[in-house]
Amino acid sequence: MSSSTPRARVITIRSRSLRARIILRSPKYSDVPSLTRRGNDPLCTLYVPFLRSLQGKITNESNQKQVQKWRAESGTKAFFLVVVLLPEKADDASEEATIGDTGLTPLDFVNKTAECGIMLNSGPSIRGKGYAVESLDLNFAYGFDHLGLETMYFGTLDENAPMRGLFEKKLGLSGEWREEEKDWKYVATKDWWLERQKAAGQERVVVDVEETLLSEEAETPS
Repeated sequence: MSSSTPRARVITIRSRSLRARIILRSPKYSDVPSLTRRGNDPLCTLYVPFLRSLQGKITNESNQKQVQKWRAESGTKAFFLVVVLLPEKADDASEEATIGDTGLTPLDFVNKTAECGIMLNSGPSIRGKGYAVESLDLNFAYGFDHLGLETMYFGTLDENAPMRGLFEKKLGLSGEWREEEKDWKYVATKDWWLERQKAAGQERVVVDVEETLLSEEAETPS
């Protein structure tokens, strides 16, 4: 990363693997209906207390403003990203436009660290299909290999057994209980990622990233 002050930019992260099923990208205004649906789904927000407290208050109007904020801060304070199934559909405004939320938020360039998370749609066609691990691997490849991060961390509630199982069994990470936050913290390091990539061999995750700088004028929603 350059030492100069980063500028707001939207990104798309694509795996080079021919087996890739998803991409990660910055949210678009056409994603609003899918974001609203997911934010109001009690199964999606079951282990996200902040969103759970907003049940029924998340609207297309509020998410329109939220997307504008996410895009304005993209690449400077965070990278909020959505998970999109391949093949992509241009400007899909349906409730199925995206299948999840993820990203590096907040992002600390000085200390080379970021918090990461993942929330997927609750339907049986999405859950339990490996999309969460695939999404996180794209985040790892971008964060460690492109941004030069040294650590990425996650927080999850004690009762979120599926997520804890993913971190511990699928990714081989050890959790640390945080009494003040009342949750488990998992930390992925650059060295851990290099070992994961080495073990993957020819299946290691390599990504290409498309970036577009934003102008204030272009970011005024219609």
